[in-house]
Amino acid sequence: MKEFFNKIGAFFSSDWFKAVAVAIVVGLFAVWYGAWWSLIVALPLIYDIYVGHNIRRFHERMSERYGWWRVAWAVWCSLVFAVVVGCIANMLLFRWEFPFIITLVVCLAFALWSELKSMTKAYEWVYGWVNAIIFATVVATLIQTYWFQMYVIPTGSMESTLLAGDYILVNKVKYGPRVPMTPLSFPFVHNTMPMNDTKPSFSTVWERSYRRLAGTGQVERGDVVVFNFPEGDTVVMEMPATSYYELLREKQLGATVAERRKRLAEDYTIAVRPMDKKENYIKRCVAMPGDTLQIINGTVFTNGVEEAYVPKRQYIYYNDYTSRPLKMGIDNLTGEYLEMPVTDDELGAYADTTRYRLHKIGGAVYGSALIPHKEGIKPFWTLDDMGPIWVPKAGGVIELTEDNMAMYGRCIEVYEQRLVERKDDGIYIDGQLATTYTFLMDYYFMMGDNRHGSLDSRFWGFVPEDHIVGKASYIWFSVDPAGTGVRWDRIFTSIE
Repeated sequence: MKEFFNKIGAFFSSDWFKAVAVAIVVGLFAVWYGAWWSLIVALPLIYDIYVGHNIRRFHERMSERYGWWRVAWAVWCSLVFAVVVGCIANMLLFRWEFPFIITLVVCLAFALWSELKSMTKAYEWVYGWVNAIIFATVVATLIQTYWFQMYVIPTGSMESTLLAGDYILVNKVKYGPRVPMTPLSFPFVHNTMPMNDTKPSFSTVWERSYRRLAGTGQVERGDVVVFNFPEGDTVVMEMPATSYYELLREKQLGATVAERRKRLAEDYTIAVRPMDKKENYIKRCVAMPGDTLQIINGTVFTNGVEEAYVPKRQYIYYNDYTSRPLKMGIDNLTGEYLEMPVTDDELGAYADTTRYRLHKIGGAVYGSALIPHKEGIKPFWTLDDMGPIWVPKAGGVIELTEDNMAMYGRCIEVYEQRLVERKDDGIYIDGQLATTYTFLMDYYFMMGDNRHGSLDSRFWGFVPEDHIVGKASYIWFSVDPAGTGVRWDRIFTSIE
């Protein structure tokens, strides 16, 4: 029996088994990616790394025979060493300014001297860790790019479904992973460098068009979805949580949009980000492409049907009567009643009483990019009463009017990158007079479960399909940002 298990262990540790296993994984990924032709190079290379070792022997012969080869190899190894060690040192010690260059030079000099003169045990030990870090970085980057990724919830817009401080796992395979559009990026960060919120972590020297690999399903109504913030292409770095386009509607910054834009550029730091580097948002999909959505007294209807029950959906209510304290509704210091969050589950405790009547607090949607607020066009919409709104879908056709352009103009001009001109005789698209428009992409209407405390599609409009990142699946860790500790009851719970 022992001999049998020894043979099994020897089989799984053999070079041939490793080569075949890696070849299968690489082959499946290449077919999924649509780059099967890459196997012409990848498969022979995998065979040589694990079985043939011809490249290693060639390198050894060249290093023994030619001094220039050894120097070139030493320079390459030193550069790799300097970049990895220098980046780690700066993340721990500096803020990615001039000291980073000094660190790189010092690390490069030390590594080059060690490669050419004295291969010390300390250098070999560190370089072993450098190789391990590179391998782990490549594997982890592939996993978080194409399979799943971790996110932390920063705000309460999804309360009580998700709380600030929840660490969630986002499934990218569900909707199909998006191929990186800005490949030249520092690993494990999104759009800014560690310890420096103003320095971009990416380069736009090489950019690719939108492409999504095959997934196991599609976005469905009711899914909790992570996506790139549609208005996040331009960011005021001093106010990253505020939409740049919302600021452009602030009349105190200037009489015209041009004046406000100039004022923001002069007084603040403006950053422009590609699509996949916009901030990540998480909301619930309440309307699909082609749906007609309407919100009546806080309840969402799609195509005339009330949305499915969301157990932890949350509103803000106020109480008509104050003759008796209401749970969580009174300030212990002042004795005054507060606006209080009440979930659908909690509402049942108060809905049947006549003494304590609760009413939703749904304010007006001011300065919205989605909603036209021109007098005479529509009644003034609020967070609780809005619509009907048709959600664009690929192939869907709308009649082009000033009303429609107020609602769908950003989809046409920005997301679908069409040149729109408004002239006396009508609306021109790409230089041609147009009375209708056919959408190229699907769009979604997203809302937070904290219905009166969420910045969502009611404010900034539709989410294009190319902005979708993945489906929020599980909470794998949770800690209260207020400092009360770990929320053990939320760990390893599914997101519904």
